[in-house]
Amino acid sequence: MTKELTVKNKINREPVNWAKILSPVFIVLITMIFTSFLIWTTRGNLLNAYYYMIVGAFGSLSAFISTLNKAVPISFAGFAVAVSSKTGIFNIGIEGQLVFGALGSSLAGLYVTGLPGFMHIPICIISGMLFGMLYALIPALLYVKKGTGLLVIHIMMNNIANLLITYFVVGPFAGDNRMIASTNPIQDSAKLPYLITTPNKLTIGIIISIAVACILWHYLNKTTSGYELRTCGDNSIAAKFAGIKVKRYQAGALLASGALAGLAGSIEVLGTYHRLYDNFSPGYGFDGIPIAMLASGNPFGVLVGAFLFGVLRVGSINMQSKAGVSSEIVLVIQGVLITLIAAQYIIRFAINKLVYRKKKEERA
Repeated sequence: MTKELTVKNKINREPVNWAKILSPVFIVLITMIFTSFLIWTTRGNLLNAYYYMIVGAFGSLSAFISTLNKAVPISFAGFAVAVSSKTGIFNIGIEGQLVFGALGSSLAGLYVTGLPGFMHIPICIISGMLFGMLYALIPALLYVKKGTGLLVIHIMMNNIANLLITYFVVGPFAGDNRMIASTNPIQDSAKLPYLITTPNKLTIGIIISIAVACILWHYLNKTTSGYELRTCGDNSIAAKFAGIKVKRYQAGALLASGALAGLAGSIEVLGTYHRLYDNFSPGYGFDGIPIAMLASGNPFGVLVGAFLFGVLRVGSINMQSKAGVSSEIVLVIQGVLITLIAAQYIIRFAINKLVYRKKKEERA
C-alpha cells in the first residue's frame, strides 16, 4: 500500500519549473553585476560601497530598526501590486493611491475627536484604505466599462494626487507653522503603538504587514474566490468560458490594490510622521512594482523583497556619505530590475532551452 502511494505521488507530482525558480535569481544577479559596473565606472570602490551599505542597514540596532521601518510601507505597496497582477493587470498608480490614503488617515487623525486609541486607530486606518480605494475607483471604472488603457491614466492620476496633496497641505488643511508644508500633528489617540522605543522607534506597522501577508496568501491559495481571481490572470478567455466574471474580479482587484496602497500611506502617517507632509513618499509605490513582479505575486516573497529594498534605502545613505557613491544608485537598481522583469519571458525561454538540452544529453 505504501509503495503504491509513493508511485502515485511520483506520478502526480508536478515537474519543477526551473525557469520560474531561477529567473528571479538571474535577474537579481544581472542587476548586481550592472550596478557594480556602474559604481566601478564612477571610480568608486566596490568593496567599500557594499560594506558601508551593509553597515548602514545592519551596523547597529538603530540602523536595523530604520531598515524595518522603511520596509513596512514598501511591503504594502508590493501587496497592492501583487493583488492587481494576479488578475493580469499592472497597477502603476500605487503612488497616487498611497498619498491619498495618507490624506484620509490624516483627516481622521485630526478631526475625529473624543475616541480612545483602540477605536481611533482603526478608524484612521479604514479611512486611509477607503481614500486609496476611492482614488483607484476612477481608473477601475474606465478600464472595466470603457477599456481605457491603465498605463496612461495611472501615470496621470499619480501626478494629480501629488499636486492635490500639495494644495491641501498649503491650503485648506495647512498647519499652524506656515514654514513647513504639512498639516498639524494628528491626535495622540491616532498614533500607532510602539513595539520598541529605544534606540529607535518601531511601531506595530510591521506586525500589520505580516498579518496582511498571511491573509492574502490564504485568500489567494486556499479560497475558491482566490482561485478564480488567479485564473483570470492566467487565462482570462478560459475564465470567461468557465463562467467566471472576469471584469468583476479585475475591478475588485484594482479596488483592493488601491486599499492596500492607502494602507501604506496610512501606516506612514500614523506610525512615522504623525502628520501629512508634502512629498513625504520617496517613491514607495514604485518600489512595490519590481518587488511584486520578482516575487510572482507571492505575499511572503513580497515581504522578503520589501526588506531588501529597505536595506537599499537605508544603506545607500551611509554608502553615499562614507564611500562617495550616490544614493541615487537605488533608482538605477529599481530601473534595471523593472527592465529585466519586462524581459523575463526571454530569460525564462533561455533557461528552459538549457534545461531541455541538458535532459536531452542525459537521455542520450
